[in-house]
Amino acid sequence: MKLYMIIKKLNMKKILFLLTIILLSTNSVLAQRNMNRQKIMALKTSYITNSLNLTPNEAEKFWPVFNLYSKNIQTLKMSLEGGIHKKVQASGGIDSISETEAKLLLDEIISLEQQITNNEVKMINELSKIISFKQIIKLKKTQREFNKRILQEYGRRRRMQQGQ
Repeated sequence: MKLYMIIKKLNMKKILFLLTIILLSTNSVLAQRNMNRQKIMALKTSYITNSLNLTPNEAEKFWPVFNLYSKNIQTLKMSLEGGIHKKVQASGGIDSISETEAKLLLDEIISLEQQITNNEVKMINELSKIISFKQIIKLKKTQREFNKRILQEYGRRRRMQQGQ
């Protein structure tokens, strides 16, 4: 009986130790991802500010507006891409959904795309009070360039990791 209790205590200690290690490593990974996001956002802020040649006064007004609408647009895009995909998968795939379900999904896609467009129009209207229309066009180009560079860097790093 005593041997059983000792083994049980050892197993509990091992389990608690393993759970602690798992929690700490998970926390570390999440913190690393958060730091990476923060670094990317800092790089993006600097990249856009430099590309648009924003004055300190313009930047002070520009960033709250840009960040608000960008966050809204990003959330809508994630709903569009991830949410619709999950609904199709939950229904058993495209071939398994009915025409009625397909129409409802298309209506949802159109609604989300319209919301994205509406947010972009509102952002442009708000930004046009802060920066020129020419700078707004340059902003669109700069965002595409930044995203392209980030994806290229991500791909380069993945290839390097796979080569190791």
